[in-house]
Amino acid sequence: EELPQHGRDWTLAQYLGRLASDSPTPGGGSVAALVGALAAALAGTALCLCWQALTVHFNYGGNWTALFSTGDYRIVPPQLASENIYRFRGSGYDGQFYHYMAHDPFLRRGLSQYLDAPRLRYRRILVPALAWIAAGGNDRLVDAALFLVIWLSIFLGAYWSSRYAALSGRNPLWGLGFLAVPATVVAIDRTIVDATLAALTAGFAVYARQGATRKLYLVLAAAALTRETGLLLVTGYVLYCAAGKRIKEAVFYATAAAPALLWLLYSSAHTSGDIPLQIAGQPVGLLFRLRILFFGSYASLPGPVASLIRTLDWLMAAGVISAIILALFLFVRSGRRPENYAALSFAALMVPVVFLVNMFDPFTYARLSSPLLLLLSLEALRRRWWLGSAPLALVLLRTAAQLGPQAIGIGRALLAG
Repeated sequence: EELPQHGRDWTLAQYLGRLASDSPTPGGGSVAALVGALAAALAGTALCLCWQALTVHFNYGGNWTALFSTGDYRIVPPQLASENIYRFRGSGYDGQFYHYMAHDPFLRRGLSQYLDAPRLRYRRILVPALAWIAAGGNDRLVDAALFLVIWLSIFLGAYWSSRYAALSGRNPLWGLGFLAVPATVVAIDRTIVDATLAALTAGFAVYARQGATRKLYLVLAAAALTRETGLLLVTGYVLYCAAGKRIKEAVFYATAAAPALLWLLYSSAHTSGDIPLQIAGQPVGLLFRLRILFFGSYASLPGPVASLIRTLDWLMAAGVISAIILALFLFVRSGRRPENYAALSFAALMVPVVFLVNMFDPFTYARLSSPLLLLLSLEALRRRWWLGSAPLALVLLRTAAQLGPQAIGIGRALLAG
């Protein structure tokens, strides 16, 4: 870029002024945008940490292991007996398995036998492995390191969302919207890996737009290692390159899936077969869900509460279906950006989910659809078309409602104090 011919001092002053402004720099951002993104990321992470601290203190007696959501139907590994793990009535949730994996990421200690579906779970190795590495393999530090990885995921998700907002000419503080992504809400409550994939989805949107080859490649490789649905980001970008007849680029980015595939070979060789995970019951999944919606299965809830939850279930389903339709619409009508290809890939995943997965678990749709909902919301932010965020809002309503009992517990304790 040529500098104005007004003397060296004037040029330096203009350059420094440009750095301090919101004007784009060659790197695709500005100092102000960078500071705003960091501020949003720190604020978002702090808010999540405050919520966790409050609910652990007031609802779980100060036992942070409650965030692993360990059920009392399963045996806790004897190797972890000293941890005094908080137990819930029932089968618990996925976070308990990622907790065990973080203590045995390389399948050397036999903890895989305590997982519901070891071969499936161990495909999602990135978060447990990062926790183990951060703890230096020390069992006493692994739990804290696992929380740290989740917090880092939220930080990066908010940061990248803020950067995308800045690249779109919007205030970086819009990045705080990452806290509204359903996977983030679930991960704060149950320490699952989906917030990490959502964060990497935001990173994908930023680096795909900037054309940052190395960073984009690393994000794609990390997404595939986070969970198998992360491969859809790789698929989306490969299709984008292929559609533009950039075959060499398509082949190059396809290799981002190689680490996940190599890990799959290793983990499959050291784990037993999966539990069917309701595969046999999938053909009647739609009928079961319709029975829930029309005839009710909330016998343990008071009538008004059951009606509210049933309504929110309907809205959640409507949100996912509208997200699928919107992804297809934007793909057809827009300029076929990388984000559109990725969104279409995730929309293709959600089609069978809508018809074959029941909503008895209020977090299933929320977790699986989060990358799609985030991509659509970022597109809405870029276009200043707020209707594009409606699917996220509809799914979020049901997800947030699940935290109601915790919020009531915190409120009662604070009022009593």
